[in-house]
This record gives sequence, C-alpha cells and structure tokens, in this order.
Amino acid sequence: MERFDSTERIGVNHVENIFLSDFKWIPRKILESDIGIDMEVEICKKEKYTGQLIGIQIKSGESYFKETSFGEVIYRGSLIHLEYWLNHSLPIIIVLHNPKTNKTIWQKIDESTIIHTKKGWKVKIPTSQDLALSCKEDLENLNKYPLYYQRLQRLAVHKELMQSIADGEKIVVEVDEWVNKTIGKATIQIKLVGALYTETILSKGDYIHFHNVEDLKILFPWADFTTDEEYYDEHMQDEFISEYGVYDSEEGGYIGTSISYEDFKSGLPAIRAIPDGSGEIQTYRLELLLNSLGRSFLEINNYLDFGLQINLLL
Repeated sequence: MERFDSTERIGVNHVENIFLSDFKWIPRKILESDIGIDMEVEICKKEKYTGQLIGIQIKSGESYFKETSFGEVIYRGSLIHLEYWLNHSLPIIIVLHNPKTNKTIWQKIDESTIIHTKKGWKVKIPTSQDLALSCKEDLENLNKYPLYYQRLQRLAVHKELMQSIADGEKIVVEVDEWVNKTIGKATIQIKLVGALYTETILSKGDYIHFHNVEDLKILFPWADFTTDEEYYDEHMQDEFISEYGVYDSEEGGYIGTSISYEDFKSGLPAIRAIPDGSGEIQTYRLELLLNSLGRSFLEINNYLDFGLQINLLL
C-alpha cells in the first residue's frame, strides 16, 4: 500500500517525470518507507548507468511556498529528518512542488545550506532554482566521491533490503518490459512477499535504457537472481494448456496434455519472461538472493555495528 496522499503523489509523479523525461535519468520511488526520502535518482550518461545516486525528499503543496524572503522560499523541517539526511550515504536535495503553479524548486541539504534556529532549522531555496535541465550539471556535481565509494553508496542504500533477505524474507524484483520500445522502457518494482503470498511494494520506478535482465546485475550488484517459480506456475498454465493440451470435441474441453508440465518447464530458459498477450509487454519475476558481495558487505557492516555497540557500552 503506497503511503502518499493525493497532493504528495502529484508532486512525486511530477518530479519523477522531470528526471525521467527531461534528464533521461532513473528515478526510483520509495513507497513503503519511513526513512525520510521519497526517491533515489541515478544519473545516466550516454544512455548508461553511472552508479551516481542522489536522494530526493519531495514536499508538494501551496503551503510550502507561503514563507518567502528576498526571492527565496523558506523551508523548515524536523530535527529527526535533518539528522537522517546529514548522515545519509547519499547527497540529499529537497524539492518543493506547487501543484497550482507547477513551480518546482530545489536545494541541497548539507551544512553549507542549513540554518539552525532556536526551535529547529531552516533552509533557503531560491525561487529561481528550478528543477530543470539548467541545473543538470549542478546535480551531477553533488556526488563527486571516487567511483569505489559510489559503489559502496549503492550497497549502503540497499543494506536494509539485503538484511531482509539474510533474515529469510522473500524479496522479488518484477520487471514489466515494453518489448517494442527502442529506448528500452521498463517498470521495475521491488516487492516483499509475505505469508499467504501477500505482497508489499517497497519501491517502484520507470526506467529507460533497459535492454535485458542482465541490466539487473548493474542495478543490484549484490544479488543473484532466480525465477519465482510459484508465480510462473500460476501464470503459465494457460500457455502450457494451449500449446500441449489435448482437446476432446465430444467432451467440449481439454482431457489432458501431450507432455507433462515438468517436461514443458525443462525446455524453458532459467530466466524467462511471461508475455502479456498483447505483444507489447513481457514480465520477469525474479527472487533476489545474496551473492558473495552482498554477504560480505553485511558481514562487514554487522561487525562494525557490533564494534560500535561495544564502544558505546565501555
């Protein structure tokens, strides 16, 4: 269940469209989270993923534009969120969107922009600082850490996801790929599959430059992938029956199959797509498993966390 109300959703969708359509970058909405960011954006250059990530907090509504001073909008936030943003592994920007005027402005959140007050803190956002292509270079320069550190950032962003898998939770990635789009368009969702096959959407994003499931290894370098066989069994029975079913005209229905379902599956690729019937979209549904990189990252982090806890007790 998504956590945005209608006004918030308008702002999130608007910002997502700016990054996706204008910047040609990859926005990923975070739907089921309390962590204080609404979206991660990955910078793309020459239609390739770079690993450069930015965290986005979006505030949508006319009320956020009411306090102004000398061409700047004043945003006041909670200390809890400020502490989270300043300690985040990614550079964070706040984006304000006014649905009435369609005005969308932004500001980076760091020690150079925030102003501490008696009751909390504030940040000044120039009304001229629109979220538009004119600021593309400024946003690219927000994350100038060395490449090896940016790779660690990607791992850090997915730490909770990796820990859930390590704890025995079932996490799947579901890819709806538009097969006839030359730009490589796809929608990717990360879902938590719970008891009785209930599903919770953890994140969702529309992608461009997506060419095949091999791209998932770039997006999730800490994971191995295996087909979610329960899901495929449920959705491929009709295809199996239509192809191998033995139809009895007297009975008016199928009375069996010419091969077994297991034989049918044995001839399919390990990682395969399910067509939607229209010829426009095919779906991949893959379970995420930790690979050696993911396991090592968690082991190191758990070791460091344990050491920090010991130091706090001493």
